Amino acid sequence: MAARVKLDWQCFDFAGKGIASWRSLKKVVDFDEHPGLFTDRAVYVIRVCRPFSFSYGNRHSPVAYIGKGQAQKRITAHLKSWIPELARKIPDLKIRIYYCEPRARYHGPVDKGVEADLIEKFEERYGSLPLRNRKHESDEYERTYAQSELHVLHPGKGTGYHWALSPLPSSHFYRE
Repeated sequence: MAARVKLDWQCFDFAGKGIASWRSLKKVVDFDEHPGLFTDRAVYVIRVCRPFSFSYGNRHSPVAYIGKGQAQKRITAHLKSWIPELARKIPDLKIRIYYCEPRARYHGPVDKGVEADLIEKFEERYGSLPLRNRKHESDEYERTYAQSELHVLHPGKGTGYHWALSPLPSSHFYRE
């Protein structure tokens, strides 16, 4: 029987310019308002904000990365690597990070499986992994989600996206 997983997403935004460490991020985000970010079982989705998105074949999505666990440590790694470089190339870039601690009644930790499911659902719809994901894990368990809880993978409704960015082969963001 499939486990029904509840994803109660929270998020915060920040301007990419000038943010290259956890210390600099703490100056613009009040983490007292985001205690769920500090659990080892957090699942998170890093997105760019309108008007930018990324081109994935014939579709676009603002999602750059899907990850799990030790969010502070992992987000710090992103802040030290690709986020500042992207922000230098796109001066008006804003980043939104969604996070949650997935819960399934009568099941143990499900974060690893939820991360794998989100990546799989993304890949099914967009034909590739998110821009900064490098591998796709899976497991043998089946989980179900409310469609409304998967909104973090998609651009959403309305207008406001004017760019679908795509790295060229000369960029280290590029991959075949």
